[in-house]
Amino acid sequence: MKVITCAGYYRTGSSAVTDLFSEFRGCANVGSLELRFIYDRDGIRDLEYGIVENNDRLNTSISIKRFMRFAKILNGGLLRRGYRRFFGDSFMKYTSEFMNQIIELKCPAWSHLDRFDIGIAFNCIDVILEKISFYLKENSRFSLLKLMKTPSYYSAIDEKQFCQYAAQYIEKVICSLGREETEFYMIDQLLPPSNLKDYLKYFNDIKIVVVDRDPRDLFILENEIYRWGNIPYKNVRDFCSWYEITRRHRKKEVFDEESVYFLRFEDLVYHYEQTIGQLINFTGLHSENHLYRKTKFNPDISIRNTNMKARYPKYSEDIKYIEKYLDEYLYDFPEVKEFD
Repeated sequence: MKVITCAGYYRTGSSAVTDLFSEFRGCANVGSLELRFIYDRDGIRDLEYGIVENNDRLNTSISIKRFMRFAKILNGGLLRRGYRRFFGDSFMKYTSEFMNQIIELKCPAWSHLDRFDIGIAFNCIDVILEKISFYLKENSRFSLLKLMKTPSYYSAIDEKQFCQYAAQYIEKVICSLGREETEFYMIDQLLPPSNLKDYLKYFNDIKIVVVDRDPRDLFILENEIYRWGNIPYKNVRDFCSWYEITRRHRKKEVFDEESVYFLRFEDLVYHYEQTIGQLINFTGLHSENHLYRKTKFNPDISIRNTNMKARYPKYSEDIKYIEKYLDEYLYDFPEVKEFD
């Protein structure tokens, strides 16, 4: 199974790459599905940390519990929202198989971390009951968690075993999408743009396209169009700090060129043919299979969301600030064009 994914920093144009690859025959695009269960909080990477790197009777158990809870949340409920919409019962089936592989012991036991995970109110009530029971009968301690038959999980498998099981699990989940006779799977946001060496070990064959775009465009687009609030955009100083902090990893992280390709979104727009050729060489896609050119991604349309400073002069002072503090991230735009 060959997997292609794109990773961005929020609104940097990674969906354009997804659209582009969906124009190729033999490349199955799974649409709006984002399989973030690998790197989101309490996902596979956190699970590995709790079992392999921070192994402890309490940390390991709580990491396993949190992963299982997170998987259930992602799967969704009876309304078939979440992963159930795409996988039916397959996601939870393969999750259970994965859990059975990594858990070496399950037995009734609990800790203060279980109290914290349930919530502050429960923790306070349970601590009070414990103190009361100890006061009434010395050395006797009561907990609602005991009545709830709370289980604990123990595992001390090594990194090689964990990665082997994780790779099998991820492949089964992706293959359960049921796209037959396809050479490539294109999945959006399967991995983050940073710390990629920690994730490549979960795959046998994956190509990752990390996409970034000019901070000036991102700032204006967020102020004029998106305004979602996922990033600080109302204050240009906060925006610049956020932008630099989230990209700082690139100053020390060395990308594996065989598996990771760094793409400026603007290059896909202004140097379309050249950039497509580079992406084809990187991914292994076949140029003759690019049968639906510009049906999903059209640079003639996307160009309107670039070099926005020319269209919104009211942000001129903010743009000057961005150009001063984020100069290394700026794109050298061609001569300004007029837009209708």
